[in-house]
Amino acid sequence: MRTIVASITRWDIVWLTAIFSLHSKRLLAVAMPQISRTADGFCYPLLAMVVLAADLADPKAPQEMFDAIQAAGLQVDTLVNNAGYGVPGRYLSEPWASHRDFLQVMMTAVAELTHLFLPAMEANRYGRILNVASLAGLVPASAGHTLYGASKSWMIRFSECLAMESESRGVHVTALCPGFTYTEFHDVNGMRANVSKLPKFLWLSSAEVAKIGVDAVEAGKRRVISGFTNKMIAWMTRYLPDFLSNALVGGKAKQFRNAD
Repeated sequence: MRTIVASITRWDIVWLTAIFSLHSKRLLAVAMPQISRTADGFCYPLLAMVVLAADLADPKAPQEMFDAIQAAGLQVDTLVNNAGYGVPGRYLSEPWASHRDFLQVMMTAVAELTHLFLPAMEANRYGRILNVASLAGLVPASAGHTLYGASKSWMIRFSECLAMESESRGVHVTALCPGFTYTEFHDVNGMRANVSKLPKFLWLSSAEVAKIGVDAVEAGKRRVISGFTNKMIAWMTRYLPDFLSNALVGGKAKQFRNAD
């Protein structure tokens, strides 16, 4: 049985069900400690599930996770880097410790987990790495959540470079770029009231986004944007003059991002 490692910072069973239930693979869910208590008590008949609690803000966590998986004798051929959150407000509105932890979770842990699990995938000439980035990594910058778009831009470029290096060795790497998706993400960072004012056509369900991501990584696509509306937004902001795309994105972002 193949094993999938999925890093998560919130327990979204719709995501995981959509990704894993049809793939006959053992799921090893790597969660933050507060999430693992919920996950550990959950039973879903189509999933063979193991839960490993880990705080990815801890620099030691990726190596400890890898060592625990190796000790259990599990062969991992699929890695889903989905752990993520946002730090609202201006850059200086939060202490450096908050930004340090954010960068560790969003970038350093992603790079290290990939570095740890990729060698075995290449040796076996089969592997799948799905990195959950964001439409925010493709559109112009806006005030507030200073590091979020930057971290997602990094993840997209990292995924694309890695895909070029690894595809000849049987490993597919995909950057999934969702727009607004129905999850707990906006509840955790206190943005639910603001984003709820946005038009319904901008939103997709987590199950829809999950299927788009899985289909893309299985097909060997290096990048995929979820939904027609998000594809149009990415296209317009790429080809419109900078002053116009910056004005459009910046104006819309003020409706749901706090930059004070």
